[in-house]
Amino acid sequence: MDIIKKTFAAIFAILFIITAIAALFLFNFDRKAFTAETYQKAFANGNFYDQLPAIMAETMVTTTTNNEQFPIVMRGLNAQVWDAFFRSLLPQDVLKSMGDDALNSIFAYWNMETNSAELSLIPIKTGMVSDAGVQAVFTLLKTQPDCTLLQLGQMTVDLFSNGGLQFCNPPADVTPLLTPVIQGQMQMTALAIPDKFTLISAPPENDPRERLQTVRTLMRLSPILPLGFLLLMTLFAVNSLKSWLNWWGFPFIITGILAGLMGLSGAPVIGVIFQRILVTRMPAFLPTILLDYAGNLASAMVQTLLNPVLLQGLILALIGSMMVVGGILLRRVSEK
Repeated sequence: MDIIKKTFAAIFAILFIITAIAALFLFNFDRKAFTAETYQKAFANGNFYDQLPAIMAETMVTTTTNNEQFPIVMRGLNAQVWDAFFRSLLPQDVLKSMGDDALNSIFAYWNMETNSAELSLIPIKTGMVSDAGVQAVFTLLKTQPDCTLLQLGQMTVDLFSNGGLQFCNPPADVTPLLTPVIQGQMQMTALAIPDKFTLISAPPENDPRERLQTVRTLMRLSPILPLGFLLLMTLFAVNSLKSWLNWWGFPFIITGILAGLMGLSGAPVIGVIFQRILVTRMPAFLPTILLDYAGNLASAMVQTLLNPVLLQGLILALIGSMMVVGGILLRRVSEK
């Protein structure tokens, strides 16, 4: 009978080790993987913020194609021109602030705090009606071919009729005359641009985020399973303080060492797994802007996941070692 009990206890100990390692990963993943702060540093290293002008440029091309509220010259700008304009208009700190706000909005959507993730265009509109907006336009004009005589003539007519601005590089002596025209056109453009751009929104039904929340709930509850196996192992094997220290100590040591080794050396494998999951499973949850950064997302997930797993594994191994040492000391005392 004693052998049967110890056999079951050993099985439960093995199951505890397996499920405890899994629970360490799942529980920490739920705690860390669904906050914007986890990814901001990784995205900064991955040049994410520098790509915002290109993303906004694509938005402007779509918005201005058939928008008669825009000045005529603004309707014909391609994505490359808008990209250069935004880079001239927005300093790096503003781009980072916009990127952080977008990430916060995306993860608020992911956590079902809102029904859409949005990118605010207010900084762009504010910059357009400032001196920086005028200078950004002049910077763009200098990249264009010199104005022809026909364009200069049309520009002269436009100056008196409040018409559209010719998209060419004007002579320097015309610049002071163009400034009020550009200011007026920037004001018109700022009024026509929406205050925000929706990156992703929840479908009216069958919201995939509901399945994600179910999975996250299971992640939060994952420590219950190894605790159950630990309790069963205790019921079948523990009958004294010494046996409790030994039966708990060795599984704790093994769990801690394995978790620590995975925390130290598991980054490449886990990173590949996360990246594949993001590419194949997450398009329903993430906007295209983030799917283009699946590698950065995976790296950030691995980094934020393995650090606490490593630390918690070391703590478990230390506790287990103390329990085993305590068991040895008790045995020596009882033998005297």
